[in-house]
Amino acid sequence: MRLDRTRFGPAGFPIDAGRDEAFRYLNSIGLDGMEYQAVRRVPTNEKVLRSIKEEAERYDVLLTVHAPYAINLAAETEEKRKASIMRIVAAAEAAHKMGALHVTFHPGYYLKRSPEGALRIAIDSLREVIREMKSRGLNHIELGPETTGKPNQLGSLEEVITMAEELDNVLPTVDFAHIHVREKEGRIRCKEDYRRIVEIIERRLGSADGLVIHFTEVEATSKGYGERRHHELGSGYGPNFEPLAEVMVELGVKWFVVSESPILERDSIKMRDMYRRKLSKM
Repeated sequence: MRLDRTRFGPAGFPIDAGRDEAFRYLNSIGLDGMEYQAVRRVPTNEKVLRSIKEEAERYDVLLTVHAPYAINLAAETEEKRKASIMRIVAAAEAAHKMGALHVTFHPGYYLKRSPEGALRIAIDSLREVIREMKSRGLNHIELGPETTGKPNQLGSLEEVITMAEELDNVLPTVDFAHIHVREKEGRIRCKEDYRRIVEIIERRLGSADGLVIHFTEVEATSKGYGERRHHELGSGYGPNFEPLAEVMVELGVKWFVVSESPILERDSIKMRDMYRRKLSKM
């Protein structure tokens, strides 16, 4: 996604303001982004969507959309696969009407398929999504398959990069918490771990600029891997945002950084301030 600057905001409406004043409030506390959560259902009320667009633009809050969780592009039945396709298309329709330019989604599950087989089916399904979006004049909306946090989910870093390599207007949503706990070997412990991830994206896709980023600290399951629960910054679970802020500044990337912390915009402010401190030292 083309960005004028690195932006920060919460995953959903702020917890310290009502929906009617959300964008004014975010602007007043120096945040300039928000991910609209369409994770249960996609909004269709034209009046409401136009109002969201107008208010977000008035207060310079850039929007992205998170599509419903009930998506599996590698579903074992054609009915479920087609329904998943149409949920992404519906989210793109809503994104267009509210002025958002990016739709994040979880690609699905392996189920009884091999990871390789599930990936190929998901890519074919995404081609159908893109064709349908183009027929509706929605090809300006970027699609963001998200890195997922459980080993039975389709959505490793390798898999979402492959989707972006093979399809136009697809750029991964990179969730560092999910990468951190997806597998024991994926732990992010230091600045160089972040740099390695970003450099893989840059090498494979030509640039790491314009990414939508999800961030929170995260607790693994009792097995030691797989996402269990999100925690606020400073919880001790990791990963730590500060070295990522340093990598962002050193590489000069502009990202849309979404806080998925339980305290949403409060941790967005902390991440923004860490980033700005690093930027001021360059």
